[in-house]
Amino acid sequence: MIAGSLQLLVTSPPASADQRRRHDVRVTVDVLPPIAQPGTEPADPVRGSALVAQFAPTSPGSDVVFERSVRGGGWRVVGRAVQDSAGTATLAVRRGIYRVRTVAGGLTWSSRPVRARRWAPDFEDTFSGSRLDTSVWNDQEREPEAVLAPRTCALVDPGARSVGGGVLHLGVAPDPARAGQPCDYDWRGSAGRSQYLLTTQVATEHTYLTQYGIVAARIKPQRADGMHSAFWMLPQDSRFYDDDPARGAEIDVMEFWGDTGRGAETIGSFVTWHGPGWSSLSLGGKFPDARRALGDDREWWQEFHVFSVEWTPEEYVFRVDGREYYRESQAVSHVPGYLVLSMLAADYELGDLGAGDLDDTAEVDWVQVYDGASR
Repeated sequence: MIAGSLQLLVTSPPASADQRRRHDVRVTVDVLPPIAQPGTEPADPVRGSALVAQFAPTSPGSDVVFERSVRGGGWRVVGRAVQDSAGTATLAVRRGIYRVRTVAGGLTWSSRPVRARRWAPDFEDTFSGSRLDTSVWNDQEREPEAVLAPRTCALVDPGARSVGGGVLHLGVAPDPARAGQPCDYDWRGSAGRSQYLLTTQVATEHTYLTQYGIVAARIKPQRADGMHSAFWMLPQDSRFYDDDPARGAEIDVMEFWGDTGRGAETIGSFVTWHGPGWSSLSLGGKFPDARRALGDDREWWQEFHVFSVEWTPEEYVFRVDGREYYRESQAVSHVPGYLVLSMLAADYELGDLGAGDLDDTAEVDWVQVYDGASR
């Protein structure tokens, strides 16, 4: 990444060295694809670049000014924002040279200039029309008794998903072929009973693979618990090798388990692979800091956000609307992978699934893949 480090732009009156040290502000600017697009409604993907400015120390609520270099010299203001609770501000821009500035301690601080280019997606689906494009996505048929997260009472079926209004709806539905039949399951010694269900899991398994780059999806998760939505990747041919993630790892960009009533729900991101005997090994977890991307008094199920991972030969960087919340340099996969979107109901969560919850869905506005790394 290119980080535009701090520089003192203006002082009035001139500040002493001691004054500057007391108010030093580091301004870091990442140049990303246009993967910062929060909002309550579906929207076409933004073109160009996203500038993501990070300030340290943070000053939430402080004004941030984005400027573009103009021909002949000088700078022109092209956007304004305020620092969020994480000290971050973002702006979608076209190609050009930019800098970002703020005021702290009576002094104006600016990043060094950074160059933005127009990013072109290597893969994109905006889910227009009324049907899923099955030349791109296939419903992944999986045994209901999955090895790592059993789904005794659920089968993947197209009857649990739909496309309309510019979004792909990921859902869970009753299984009409087994209506009225009870399903008994056991999760870690605790017995339960559920109706039989249909779930969603669509993938580019047979149509599109990518290796490294930036993978992103604009999603509004479901509110219902007892099911979980996810955007993830699996290695080519779904092959794993015992205790060797370099030869294939599962990359979970985003998982969300619904409204638990605690008011602190957040997303999870993981890197998972197989240990000896199909044991599960993973890194990552749930990240409370990701909630800083939410609007004031909003929750995940009220807004669309762009969830992304930047996958390089050295590391993974997980972001929401361009804001980094997790970076991992271990267990990096070096084989191509395919995209997966899902809404699943595993045995461990069926006890929380109510009849009314089956009307809820996660909404996927678009999916994009960019070939290249951030700058």
